[in-house]
Amino acid sequence: MIEYQDKVTGYTVRRYAEGPERNAKLYFTCENFSTDDKYFFFMKQQLPGKDDGGCYRANVETGELTRVTDYSYHGFATDREKNIGYTCQNETEVYAVDLDTLERTKIGDLPKGGQITGHLTAADTGRIACSYHLANKYYGLVILDPGKEAEVVYQSDYRLGHAQICPSDENLIFYIHETEGDAFQRTWMFDVKERYVRPYYVEHPSEWITHEVWSSDGTEMALMKLDPAGFVDRSKGETHTGNIIIGDKDGRHFDVAASSTQLLHPCISRDHKWLCADRISYLGTTIQEGVVLFERATGKSKLIATTGSCRTGADHQHPSFNRKGDQILFSNPDENGNAQVCVIDLKQVMKDW
Repeated sequence: MIEYQDKVTGYTVRRYAEGPERNAKLYFTCENFSTDDKYFFFMKQQLPGKDDGGCYRANVETGELTRVTDYSYHGFATDREKNIGYTCQNETEVYAVDLDTLERTKIGDLPKGGQITGHLTAADTGRIACSYHLANKYYGLVILDPGKEAEVVYQSDYRLGHAQICPSDENLIFYIHETEGDAFQRTWMFDVKERYVRPYYVEHPSEWITHEVWSSDGTEMALMKLDPAGFVDRSKGETHTGNIIIGDKDGRHFDVAASSTQLLHPCISRDHKWLCADRISYLGTTIQEGVVLFERATGKSKLIATTGSCRTGADHQHPSFNRKGDQILFSNPDENGNAQVCVIDLKQVMKDW
């Protein structure tokens, strides 16, 4: 671990890894910290000739690193409330990981011959859900209840991804039609009990919706609405190309909660008072990349950390809050564009907010 001062914002940042491999935080659609915020978790890329890849935990204060799983495991994600992680081995075997002892316990199997298309997610009841590429080459949604066999509850010939079971309602699974770009209708909600699918945010042809995430309590979602043409905020002289939209659980009401330039991945603090997002060069616009913090009550925003430019989507910053909400974990691409995990303490930001 090293500390450095951001040359643009002036804030102190801790970096916990260096290349040549990618050391990327978990995706922003799951918790990244242990329940006591003592540790965060990240993925170390496996390079040819080495055997040190996999999921690691980092002690926030000391920088000490411990390998949680090797590279044969994938889809790792942490529980919203319990100090447990969930991961897959050999494509279909699902394990729970005690994040205190790092002991792994097999809890079930996903359908044979398939593979997950993202990370595992869990509701407060223990039900696990994921999007899945089935052996028959269809895509589907799969649930795994404690003590029961996995069940394919929905199938589609669309490529499904970003599946996230509602943290507080095991009956709802959010997912997307993955096009690796814009989609006619990207966001969908599946009712497990009724086997019913409906659009979540109903898109108009001119809209570009992307990168959605549940709040930790499952009462609302944040999503990014991109505007390639942008609009000018005359009061600040800024051109905004990213709007963070907050929708209620049922997808009946949406508000623009924040706007700024070149935003991409949003995240909500557990107390719902703050938002963060990464600022990235895309759609032909090059910009100083970094992490932006927003106060929901006032709409005030501040660039709090600058980063290098991402080489791939896996190297995006994907910022997310710790559970207490006083730190943000993000990936900072190095000089080769490879993500390296970093933490910024927000207490220093609050002093001059």
